[in-house]
Order: sequence, then C-alpha cells, then structure tokens
Amino acid sequence: TKMINLIIGIVTIIGYLYLSWRTLRDNYQEEDIIAFSWVVLLLFLVGGRLAYGFWHWGDWAGRGITWLEFWKINETNVLGGSVAWLSFALLISKDKDWKVWAFLENSLLSFWFLLTMFGIIIRDWKLVLALGIALGLSYFLKNKYRSLTWYKSGKKGFLFFWFFICFWLIFAIISRIWWLLGFSLLFGVGLFI
Repeated sequence: TKMINLIIGIVTIIGYLYLSWRTLRDNYQEEDIIAFSWVVLLLFLVGGRLAYGFWHWGDWAGRGITWLEFWKINETNVLGGSVAWLSFALLISKDKDWKVWAFLENSLLSFWFLLTMFGIIIRDWKLVLALGIALGLSYFLKNKYRSLTWYKSGKKGFLFFWFFICFWLIFAIISRIWWLLGFSLLFGVGLFI
C-alpha cells in the first residue's frame, strides 16, 4: 500500500498544480498562481502532518524525527491541512489585493480535488462521499445562484460558502459526529453576511 499511496500522492500533487493553474490563470497573473499553488500545497502537507501529530500526541511524544516525515502522506490530518491552506489563501488574497471570496470560489475545484485525493489516500470514505455530494450540489447551482432573489448582490463567493455548508452538513450526518454541524452553521452565517 505504500507504493499505491506514493503513486496517488504524485497524481494528487500534479493534478492539484494543474487544476489550480487551469482554473485561476484567466483571472490572476500566472507567476502568482504558480507560486501560490506550490506554497499552499507545501503548507497543506505541513499543516496536515502537524495536526496529525498533535492528534496522535501519545504515539509521537519523544520521537522528534517522526514529525518531519512528511512523505508519509497517509498520516495526514485533512482538517489541519485545510486550515493551513485556507489561512494562506486568505493571506495571499490580502497581500495581492485579490477579492477574497472570488479567489476562494475560483480555487474551489482544485481545493476539492486536493481534499478528495487525500481522503482516498487516508481511506476516509465518508469524507470522500461528503466531498463528492457537496461538489455535485455546488455545481448544480453554479450557473443559477446569481438569479436567486434572496442573493441580490450576485457576487462571487457564494459557491465557496454553499459548498462548505453542504459538505459539513453531509459529513456530520454520515459520520454521526453532530458537533460538526457547527461548521455548517458557521459557513451559513458567512454566506448571509
């Protein structure tokens, strides 16, 4: 399984970099997108590894070198990686004067791909299923949300929030971890603000 994880990991890195470049190149400078994609991918791996280490503190305590084994991609916490990804995306948007919500919506497909592939690598099928359903519901609304009467502004960013509302709601129901519904509520509040 180590070889399979390595192959999936390489496909994930190449696929993410390509999708990020492909979906963002029309709206942003190519050099900025390439730099963002590489840095955010590295931060996703580091954040995911550190979060996994903190989650498994008892197993890793006193084994300092274990924290630096980033090539063990099956030992990644997807939530920790996502927080690192999102934090850097917000930071770079502010630094480059990009519209934050539009940038996050434009990055949604590549981010979804990254999360889904890591869900496959760590064999979290509930995560993969929730991501797939949330993407389907989001792309169902992709061309229609600007005509919703209650979404008068029609600004980009709606799909980003909608995707995460759906994802956390579905993931909480599938995994029966009810406190995760709070994340869905948080993104719901973000959408209406």
